[in-house]
Amino acid sequence: MKVMISRYSILLIFPVLDALLNIINYSYHFFLARGLTNQDYGLLNAYLALLGLLLIIGSAVQWIVTRNLGQQIATDYRYIQRSLLLFAVAISVVLFLLIPYILPLSRINLFFLFVTVFFHILVSFRRGVLQANERFYALTLSYYVEAITKVMVTWIFLEQLDITLALIGILIGMILTYVMSTRQADFPEATGEKQFHGLFQLIHVQIVMTLFFSVDSLLVTLFFPDLVGDYSVSLRFSQLVLFVCLSVFQVILPRLSRASETPTFLSFERTVFRLLLAALVIVTVTYYVMIPSIVPLFFGQGYDQAGYFVRYMIFTYIGIIIVQYEAMLQFISRNHRYLRWYWALFIVFLTALFLFRQSIETWLLAQAVVLLGGSLLLRARFNYERHQLLKEESR
Repeated sequence: MKVMISRYSILLIFPVLDALLNIINYSYHFFLARGLTNQDYGLLNAYLALLGLLLIIGSAVQWIVTRNLGQQIATDYRYIQRSLLLFAVAISVVLFLLIPYILPLSRINLFFLFVTVFFHILVSFRRGVLQANERFYALTLSYYVEAITKVMVTWIFLEQLDITLALIGILIGMILTYVMSTRQADFPEATGEKQFHGLFQLIHVQIVMTLFFSVDSLLVTLFFPDLVGDYSVSLRFSQLVLFVCLSVFQVILPRLSRASETPTFLSFERTVFRLLLAALVIVTVTYYVMIPSIVPLFFGQGYDQAGYFVRYMIFTYIGIIIVQYEAMLQFISRNHRYLRWYWALFIVFLTALFLFRQSIETWLLAQAVVLLGGSLLLRARFNYERHQLLKEESR
């Protein structure tokens, strides 16, 4: 009974811990904005954007380890680790040589960035073990050490803060996280053939997923430069819902992976999706009613329009959340054909961003209609395919 209570209590506690983690990460940006000049803070965000893309490699590793351990798929993890580290080094060398000629980024800062990626790959194997074994408290601690360390370094050196110190703080946090992870979990047992088990397919997927919630952040600076500040603040609130949901998906991924091998998978997944929709309805009502009055309390009166933008943006991010959830299901079932539909949806989304920019309201509404409507259509299509496959297997 105690084990059962513990297993189900984490479903409630983990999102709360993740929300607190996001608050820590947000406070990190508040410190950065205070300690850096506007130009340096903009440059740092360029480094962080590049880092976010490169960290996709480690995030994909974590999902692969979680799925393969959950489904007991024999995997040569040492082979994957060696190959990925070589792959990361090759990419880093190319970027190290080329990027300074394209963007105003220094090579010393790029070096710290690439070392961070190296340690993140190492950490991700052990995080995958923790996630597969449903050791979510230990997994959460891993994320907290990473986040709190960079915040503390930033706070300690706030008066002397520059871009290099900020990146060193991130690197120190990742190194400490790796050291702790070696005590939390052993490296996964390396057995099986030398295969990647869809790893690069997953990296491809996560790149597509990242584009859905990053391309608008770039285009708003071109189409509505006077509203970039308000738009960025509204993104902070909307993305918080996405990140909490992604955290919940980490909790249910091992259970869905195991359930995918049973005849009751469709009914179990349908229940999970209905619970997700119910939670999103509650969040939407809360955001629509409360956030406009909360924004000034956190960011002052200079961002009054941010609360107004959130009322549109929350529907966009519900669509992104459904897209992410369906991608997880396709990943579990090892279906590689669905990506063309995701690229089609992204192309429609990108087209809408360019066509419907007569006003910020029109632009936000177009995003919500395309992503929420498109995600529900894709959900219906993939759900139909799963039912048809089940019928064929039962004959």
